[in-house]
Amino acid sequence: MKRTFFLLLPVILLGADPEATRVKSLVEEARKAWEVPGVGLAIVKDDKTVYLAGHGVRELGKPEPLTEHSIFQIASTTKAMTSAGIAMMVDEGKMGWDDPVRKHLDYFRLADPHADALVTIRDIASHRTGLPRHDVLWIRTGFPREDLIRRMAFAKPSASFRSLYQYQNLMFTSAGEALGHASGQGWDRFIKERIFAPLGMTDSLTAYADMARATNRAMPHTKDKQLPKVAQWGNYDNIGGAGCVASSVSDLSRWLRLQLTGGVYDGTRLVSEKNLRETHTPTMVIRPAPSTSELQPDYTQSSYGMGWQINHYRGEMLIMHSGSLNGFRALITMVPRLKMGFAILANQNGTNLNEALTNTLLDEFLGLPKARDWNAHMLSVVRRNEERDAREKREREEARKKDTKPSLSLSAYVGLYREAAYGDAKVIFEDGKLKIEWAQTKGELEHWQFDTWQLKDGIGLANTLATFSLDAKGVPAKLTLLGQDFVRQ
Repeated sequence: MKRTFFLLLPVILLGADPEATRVKSLVEEARKAWEVPGVGLAIVKDDKTVYLAGHGVRELGKPEPLTEHSIFQIASTTKAMTSAGIAMMVDEGKMGWDDPVRKHLDYFRLADPHADALVTIRDIASHRTGLPRHDVLWIRTGFPREDLIRRMAFAKPSASFRSLYQYQNLMFTSAGEALGHASGQGWDRFIKERIFAPLGMTDSLTAYADMARATNRAMPHTKDKQLPKVAQWGNYDNIGGAGCVASSVSDLSRWLRLQLTGGVYDGTRLVSEKNLRETHTPTMVIRPAPSTSELQPDYTQSSYGMGWQINHYRGEMLIMHSGSLNGFRALITMVPRLKMGFAILANQNGTNLNEALTNTLLDEFLGLPKARDWNAHMLSVVRRNEERDAREKREREEARKKDTKPSLSLSAYVGLYREAAYGDAKVIFEDGKLKIEWAQTKGELEHWQFDTWQLKDGIGLANTLATFSLDAKGVPAKLTLLGQDFVRQ
């Protein structure tokens, strides 16, 4: 394609347009390569939606086509909506980027006393509090938002305050709740009234109950032995401002237009350019992980703003964010210099279709020489990673001391074990077997080696190891599970 691709397009690309045919073929190539049932794509240029379509089906085995209005859970791309909302509150003088978090959320605490004393809205919105992900807390427990945030007072940090970028969803949940308090509306209502309504985002929702009633839903899909399998929508209301929105590519085209115009939509300013730009401005350097460098060899520098990641791709600055929830993948990308953006939604778990298709579109629209087939490249990386994971699993099994026995009788391990942030884990002896109950997880413990067991059939936690530590008297005193130490009560 020529570099002038979008400059020649004043309206939405229609099916008869040769450029639209080209875009459609690229989407279908990617969909086939990655075996994704359905893909939604929106392309915006110069404050106009120039391509908008659904491709494939909403659900495998059913004929209903995916449309531009089919809704997906858009996961962490929600974060930019939260940061845009905070920007609106900064405009109104009701919040400041460097306000202490407790000014707006009085129960917010962190375990590191230095971080606890100094933590600001900017800190929690740029992933620099020192906390690692702790994602299992919101994914597997069903704990409500305030409970999750209160538990962060006890969650163990893994880096010193402001020293390292560490992606942390519950900090953005906290940012959302702070926004809700400062506005007096609550996060959900604020997002609906201040973002969805003025942009005409009529497909978009924040509450699972509303999503469950929607008739034009893309169904999530996972893979079972490499074969796609229909899954169910999950209730992620408890993650709030970090990732609970559902939307369509039609609505996201409107969201892109707001972002690319610096806060103006159809002639009405919703947020100042200054404070919206603050969310796009690098705050923390992202150290390149080997896995990312392998997947994205043309990224030369990456950083995080507030709700957006800033990447440099083949000399072009991109503002983008991905999202992933069980059975869904989302990626929103903007090229500020060209006032161009893409929103890509896919209903397949863990796929890299979104990244591969984005890079393919960038190469085409930026007029860059084709460096590689992005589908083939990223699929090869995925296969190598799968081979590595299988090898590590074999090595773990080979290193297992299968001829060992527990130090004590099984009933001796029974008891209540407690971790301040993660709560209570109950070990029981039932039907001649050890079992464990923690939050929404209940599973059988299968002996692995010595005083270590493997969770056999816990919900989403199968193969997780649980190790008991004995005190000087030979009594179980601690259970190490999910990287946390649960103390026997």
